[in-house]
Amino acid sequence: MAVIDGRTWLEHLDPPHCWGLLASVPVGRIGVLNDSAPEIYPVNHAVDRQTVVFRTDPGTKLRGLLRSPAVCFEVDGVDPEDGTGWSVLVKGRAVQIRDPDELRAADRLHLRPWTLGDKVHWIRILPAEVTGRRIWSRVPAPRQEEGDDPATNGQ
Repeated sequence: MAVIDGRTWLEHLDPPHCWGLLASVPVGRIGVLNDSAPEIYPVNHAVDRQTVVFRTDPGTKLRGLLRSPAVCFEVDGVDPEDGTGWSVLVKGRAVQIRDPDELRAADRLHLRPWTLGDKVHWIRILPAEVTGRRIWSRVPAPRQEEGDDPATNGQ
């Protein structure tokens, strides 16, 4: 664990932990190149055999994925109350699932669209790299006023 500023720590997560976090949240963000410009889209997803799978309709996102299949996919979690958070990033290649057996297997993941539309195109991200990190902050204890007795909560 690395110390960032004396009160914040950065922990690098191993791949099994990263895959667990990827599977623990229903929505992530896919980074796609579209006409040489990066764009990010939220998608609901599933983890399948250490790949990320999601559905999409025809449009800008699918066009970008098919033209420039090098992608990144990110999920995260933040707790602002205690100053902690984590992030997992998958870098890889997006491929459209076309094989009938793979499509049937993907359908058994019960990944249902969270926006309108049939989302008939299935995409699988074949990872080249999976990295994750968790940030921990030491939150200062509340200050006590002079004369407060912690045993009586100042009463």
